[in-house]
Amino acid sequence: MRPLRRQPAALGSHLYQRGVLLYAGTSAPGAEVAPPPRPGLPGFYSSHWRSLDYFNLYRLIVASILAIASLFVGRDWPLGAEDPLFFRIAAFSYLVSSALFVMGIRARWPSFPVQLSLHIFTDIVLITAMTNASGGVSSGLSLLLLVSLASAGLVGQGRLALMYASMAAIAMLAMHTLRVLNWQAPPQEYLQTGLLSLSYFAVAWLAHILTRRALVLEQEAAAKARELALLNRIHALAAGDSVNGIIAFNHKGQITYCNAQASIMLGKGPGQNKPDSVRGLFDRVSQMPNQAGEIETDLPGARVRLRFLPVEDSGHTVLLMEDVSRAEKLAQQIKLASLGRLTLNIAHEIRNPLSAIGHAAQLLDEEPAGSNGRLTVIIRNNVRRLDQMVQDILTLNRRDRQERTNLKTGAFVRTWIQEWQQAEEIPENAVIVDMKNDTTICFAAEHLRQILWNLTCNAWRHSQKQLGSLRFVLRDNGGELALEISDDGDGISAENQAHLFEPFFTTDAQGTGLGLFIARELAESNGARLEFAGNRPGACFRLSVPKHPC
Repeated sequence: MRPLRRQPAALGSHLYQRGVLLYAGTSAPGAEVAPPPRPGLPGFYSSHWRSLDYFNLYRLIVASILAIASLFVGRDWPLGAEDPLFFRIAAFSYLVSSALFVMGIRARWPSFPVQLSLHIFTDIVLITAMTNASGGVSSGLSLLLLVSLASAGLVGQGRLALMYASMAAIAMLAMHTLRVLNWQAPPQEYLQTGLLSLSYFAVAWLAHILTRRALVLEQEAAAKARELALLNRIHALAAGDSVNGIIAFNHKGQITYCNAQASIMLGKGPGQNKPDSVRGLFDRVSQMPNQAGEIETDLPGARVRLRFLPVEDSGHTVLLMEDVSRAEKLAQQIKLASLGRLTLNIAHEIRNPLSAIGHAAQLLDEEPAGSNGRLTVIIRNNVRRLDQMVQDILTLNRRDRQERTNLKTGAFVRTWIQEWQQAEEIPENAVIVDMKNDTTICFAAEHLRQILWNLTCNAWRHSQKQLGSLRFVLRDNGGELALEISDDGDGISAENQAHLFEPFFTTDAQGTGLGLFIARELAESNGARLEFAGNRPGACFRLSVPKHPC
């Protein structure tokens, strides 16, 4: 006999299979997860015992009916017509045995195949006895064995089911033979008994075949369900972590799906109630031909590009929301990356000629005084400007090579201001410092010096160059520190504010246009943020740095 653990053959095994499927984690998030089945014995599952329990419940009901009926049996009744007392004894024995089997099933002892065999054997013996007491095969009680054999075929193995059918057929043939020998039944009823015995084999085998086919289909369905659940989790993870917002509407305008990014774009946190703008989006979808297309609109959380994708034969529409500013920033980064590679090559190519020009200017300067003096000044100024541009480009290329260290913000900035004033010969009272915080930040020291240099030099160049023209303020904004550098100049015009951080944009004839661009790139490489904070009345730039050590 093939081991039962390799091929579970119980009809109720679908309960176990589903339990395994949910327990393995293939259910959708938030679904109720069923506990794993409790095996009663290695190789057998709770579904086997549950099926046997249902089968015994049926036996209890039948036995109760027969036992009650036996109390009213008489010679005129079809049940127990030949021997009412024997029928009553068999019926109550059937009821008592069914009740005892309940305790065996609950205790899981003896083993499953032993209990199943005892059940079927008891049915065969007692039903055959009641059939004999009721007049033989013609009484119809022998048909009760069909239900027992069908249950055995559904619960047990193929060979066991045939064995049970053989026992039932032998019992019926033996009973009828004894009745024929005792002149209680005519020999002509052998045909009916033989057909009944064949039906035992047919029912038991067909029940087993159908159960095996059902188990094969169920195993295939379980495998497909696991694959589908895995795909659902992958799709849910991809949609939930997408940089684009995804919303699904039904034909009534009700939201059936909304990922976290879409909630942010709509001006709400994930899981919160959606604003009225959602209804407006659905109205726009309804007015579009074929409910498909692409438009741009402003939402509370961002300016987005909307794409409407109808789901065929479902009445649903999927709305994809792409952050326009993010796409523009990505395009700008790609453009700047290409520009960076180009300018880096240019910087390396022009550095050697610059050195040669500078050396030639020095030789001209050593000549006797004359008209060459003005030419050498022009040469030196332009060489200095080109050399500064080369240095800026090389600094930008090395922005990720500096190691971050822990810096005391207030002490570092004060020390740098003193060094800058001494190097540039700036009056001490020209700078106002308002720093009461000395929180530690994680920043590359050279990068912070370069950012301060670019911002402070720009501020001094455009200031009134008098008492308190420059102002340094350090603020604590909760999770980050904000260093603001402002001047008392004329400020930045509205048309120039949109181009402040673009490379090579400058309003100074002697500038390279790379100072603010490099400062912002260095800030971002350290996890900080540099932005224009408005005119107060002069320009104010804010450097925001997270408050945490390295």
